[in-house]
Amino acid sequence: MAEPGRTPAAPHLLRRLWGTKRLRAAALAVCGLLAAGSAVIARPQPPGAQGPPPASRPCALRQVPGVAMSEGFADPPDNGHGREFAPSTGTVRALTLLVDFPDAKAPYSARERYGEFFPAVPEWYARSSYGRLRYESTPVLRWIRMPRPFAAYGIGRGYGWDAHTEMMRDLLKAAGTSVDFRGYDLVNILVTPNAGPPADESVLSVTWTGASAATTDDGAHLDKVSLIYGHDQSGFRVLAHENGHALGLPDLYSADDFQRTDRLAGQWDTMSLDWGLQGDLLAWHKWKLGWIQDRQVDCVTAPGTRTYRLRPLETPGGTKAVVVPLDATTAYVLELREALGNDKDACRQGILAYRVRTDVDSGRGPVTVLDSHPRTSACDFSSSTFNGLNDAPYAPGEGWKDTADGLSFTVLPPDAAGDWQVRVTRR
Repeated sequence: MAEPGRTPAAPHLLRRLWGTKRLRAAALAVCGLLAAGSAVIARPQPPGAQGPPPASRPCALRQVPGVAMSEGFADPPDNGHGREFAPSTGTVRALTLLVDFPDAKAPYSARERYGEFFPAVPEWYARSSYGRLRYESTPVLRWIRMPRPFAAYGIGRGYGWDAHTEMMRDLLKAAGTSVDFRGYDLVNILVTPNAGPPADESVLSVTWTGASAATTDDGAHLDKVSLIYGHDQSGFRVLAHENGHALGLPDLYSADDFQRTDRLAGQWDTMSLDWGLQGDLLAWHKWKLGWIQDRQVDCVTAPGTRTYRLRPLETPGGTKAVVVPLDATTAYVLELREALGNDKDACRQGILAYRVRTDVDSGRGPVTVLDSHPRTSACDFSSSTFNGLNDAPYAPGEGWKDTADGLSFTVLPPDAAGDWQVRVTRR
């Protein structure tokens, strides 16, 4: 537990920017105002030497020390019971609490609020992980009344560690001995939706990892906490996004220039725009989390031309990604996205191509999707301004070439088995 009044060495605060009806209706009018108040705040581990990926995994780029929520792989892994991030395979155990305040009493039952997220979130993770992550939530189905008014905690866009620790310590007092915090990998706190401004005015939902805000008398630490405020346009997926941070995934949107998100990952990952049509995670993220095995990734390190086959990312089995590392911090990834599973509402299907940077902070654009149709948008009903990448996937006959990096690919017609084929050339 951090000492009172002392900021711990390396907590990570990961905050959703927005994704609301107001965004869809009037993003151009208010984007600058809201984005300025919702920057990602993180205190990463101190800079240090970065080693190359292991010889047996040349495409598994290493984390870059000093980069907040680096997209690289940790060695040793930092997911697991008692580690910085919650387990991403096997069973993850979540304690889910519901809180209200003297000045914001819950307008309906705790069971109803809980039902807004469960069982949808565990089901989403089961589909995304191909059953490799079993999400177990243990709820306390009553409202825990906080001892002070909501306004007393200073909870607003960009609220800091001191406000978080005050709230967590008061939570322990309010819960008393009736709640056993031991044995859980993360804690979800579902705040009564009438506390604070509506989510279409200010998105407050946030995840804290990396340091303990409070410790119970029997030694349980509140060091991986996702808090959900308001009623968000993305529904249950706001918690899927926040729990993604507890597993170690970064924000893919641009915190400083939110409009730039449509030139980064767009709607192609829940860690970008969690209300987007394409609701699954990228293959790179699934690989990092251990949901995709090394044998399901074709790693292209040698010069030459070769044809690769890909199965849909949304279904189990088969090759899920072609990865081309350019250097120690940059790689290109190709994957097949179809309107299945968590992507059932996908705007387009085809080969999604993107660049991953392990040296770019969370919220600064670590992933950039290549747009096969840069002059057009698609499925404009989904958002007023964030549709430019909805038609990004490459169809048979389409391709891309980067002379500077010496990389090109062409999408070929699917084979007799229905696998998509892509011919990759590396100079």
